Amino acid sequence: MATKYLNDRQLSGLKKLGDIILPGDSELPAFSKTGFELHVDRICKYMNQDDLEGIELLLSIFSWLPSLAIRILLKIAQKPRGEGSLAALFRQLDIGLKGIIFTLYYSNLETANEKAKNIHSVIGWDSQIASYPEEDEMFEKTDQFRLQGQMGDSSEAVMSRAVLSQPAVRELTVKRRLHYIKNLRRYILRNREKITDLIQKEAQKTKTDILVSEIFGVLDHLAFLEKFSERILKDEKVHTPVALLGKKSRIYYEPLGTVLIISPWNYPFYQAIVPITSAFVTGNTVVYKPSEITPLEGLLEEIFTACGFEKEWVQVCYGDGKVGAELIDLRPEKIFFTGSVATGKKIMTQAAKQLIPVELELGGKDPAIVFEDASLERAVRGCLWGALTNSGQSCTSVEQVFIQESIFLEFKKMLLKEVKKIRQSNCDNGAVEIGHMTSPMQIKIVADHLEDALAKGANLLHGDSWDRKSAAIPPLVLDNITEEMKIYRDETFGPIIPLISFISEREVVDRCNRSQFGLSASVWSKDLKRCDRVARSLITGNVSINNVMLTEGNPALPFGGVKNSGIGRYKGAAGLHGFCNQKSILIDGHSEKCEVNWYPYTQKKYSGFDKMMEALFSPGILNFIKFALIGMKLESYSDKAAKKKKVPTP
Repeated sequence: MATKYLNDRQLSGLKKLGDIILPGDSELPAFSKTGFELHVDRICKYMNQDDLEGIELLLSIFSWLPSLAIRILLKIAQKPRGEGSLAALFRQLDIGLKGIIFTLYYSNLETANEKAKNIHSVIGWDSQIASYPEEDEMFEKTDQFRLQGQMGDSSEAVMSRAVLSQPAVRELTVKRRLHYIKNLRRYILRNREKITDLIQKEAQKTKTDILVSEIFGVLDHLAFLEKFSERILKDEKVHTPVALLGKKSRIYYEPLGTVLIISPWNYPFYQAIVPITSAFVTGNTVVYKPSEITPLEGLLEEIFTACGFEKEWVQVCYGDGKVGAELIDLRPEKIFFTGSVATGKKIMTQAAKQLIPVELELGGKDPAIVFEDASLERAVRGCLWGALTNSGQSCTSVEQVFIQESIFLEFKKMLLKEVKKIRQSNCDNGAVEIGHMTSPMQIKIVADHLEDALAKGANLLHGDSWDRKSAAIPPLVLDNITEEMKIYRDETFGPIIPLISFISEREVVDRCNRSQFGLSASVWSKDLKRCDRVARSLITGNVSINNVMLTEGNPALPFGGVKNSGIGRYKGAAGLHGFCNQKSILIDGHSEKCEVNWYPYTQKKYSGFDKMMEALFSPGILNFIKFALIGMKLESYSDKAAKKKKVPTP
């Protein structure tokens, strides 16, 4: 069981070392039997960062070293060794780690034990270290998800706590923040069944959809943060122009402060954990408002508590849009919103009044473009999954399938054969393809789009058994689609597969680019040059080539859209930088000289600067030499002019 400061591997090393030093006897238990884990964080909390990191490293090594090797090291460490770094290391091993082992051991013994009482009296140890039950509860394993006491708190109280606690998060190194991220990844992996069951209960998804799109996606993102965050967020050296010779330029990636994250109902776990951890690892505190449709009440609080996060670092506010509006009025340093275009516009309007930066991940009408030379069976299966996964309730779902005219009939025949194999249930053991719709409002939109299309001449090829009311919407396959239909131009967000014929590459690109959306697309062809050409021509944020919905499957790629599909990017390096204040730094060495561009201005300086500029921006090595000579002369003159007591005549 990982603690706030030590991971599972390090605890294993600590347990092994403890049992070697204190193996127990007939009256006292072995070190590993004392419940020492309960007190680890209280000791680590007061260590300085260097000591703590050194101990973490040693314990990680001990976790895989044989016990015999550790015994030999301990014996060597007991011998006097004079001065030097090696001697200091052995003293740390002999005194420092032993001190921790003894402290943890005797703090948890029952003081009723006479032998323990005697030892306590000899060493003068006060066992009151074990008397803080509120910290013990932080890592208590329970079968029920536990709340942190944030429910019912006012928006002002939540935001105030987040703002006041942000300096503590800012002071943590990226490496220290990643310790919590690692705890989070391990906890989610161990508890994936419990998390999956809760998501399925609220969102009506299939278990496989949850495992693939939510659990795996989150774990992959956390692993990316662990591997690359330090590199992405370290101070960056950038080019300094020759005109600023002798100076250095840097970019510091610093926290913004407190970030407000408002997430949708369609991926309630993924769309919570990914932006929250991106904001946290960059040093921000987070106020998170989930959708009232799938709030997963208590789940995030339980997870973050169990992984050692202080409760003020990530707080959850439950409620409808009014709660979101209240939180915006309290002026967080950034708003990250995922949801509908209509709500995104409202948030942007409200945020603009206080100049709060916003990032909007909104809707899409994503096309799949299938050319005549595509691998037909693969394209059919890919488009089918892309349209139906999560019952089509994804912003990057395939909502238009453009098929080149020469293969249209064959593609349609193959797809109809495959769609009949799709099984549907909102309660399954992993062997069902699609679940039920999550939001009653969305059921009405799907019904409206379907009826509008049928009234304007579309053919319903599959799904005619649906009563237009049930949440169990079967796959809806249509053809004879025209541009005036809602199902062609507006986001449907349901299990629809509109089949649309096209003739040429230019035609299909133009039709796709006329859309009000620009989130994602997929292109299917054996001709990879054509795929690349089309991908570059499409006005969109993401393109998968010979695959579908896969750009968001790589946590290193930035994700976001253009036009009505949103503003900004998250995930990858660009996404982490989006949660940062990118501070520009220019460093000059200490000097007594006056800069050329500083006062006083004179006719001679003007003329010299003009000639220097012309030489610098003209081609050729001779002009560069001329620039250098004029620059040195001008620098000398500027320094002398500045030091004259009398101002030179203009």
